[in-house]
Amino acid sequence: MIVAAIATTSAVAVVAVASTSANGLPSYTNGYAKWPRINKRPFTSTGPLSSAHTGVKNVYASRKKVGKKYPNGTVIVKSIRRSGDTPALPSQVAVMRKINGSWRYVEYQLAGSRYTVLARGQLCQSCHMQARANDYVFTK
Repeated sequence: MIVAAIATTSAVAVVAVASTSANGLPSYTNGYAKWPRINKRPFTSTGPLSSAHTGVKNVYASRKKVGKKYPNGTVIVKSIRRSGDTPALPSQVAVMRKINGSWRYVEYQLAGSRYTVLARGQLCQSCHMQARANDYVFTK
């Protein structure tokens, strides 16, 4: 019984470690800066809610749109840099991941050399409703 509990705990710990990268972002975002960038050049506004992500932004997509929608499994990453950021790590990273036809949102903030969750779910979704015609993605 004790051995089974230890084995289960170890397996859960391995899964937890495997699901995040060394800097605290989810492992499914690894290498995002090498994905195709969907904005032509870095931008500083996002329209009426630009205060949600202030700074210089670039948006990357793991997959291309199929017609007017991104396929399931697509991950979109927005890196947000502010003055004073180190070249290696942006101060914020906003992530969208499409699962079963719905987007999952998580925004991360740099704390030292690791990212921690700043916002997620409905808070992000309420803003992205404005981009419903573009599959909830502001960047075209």
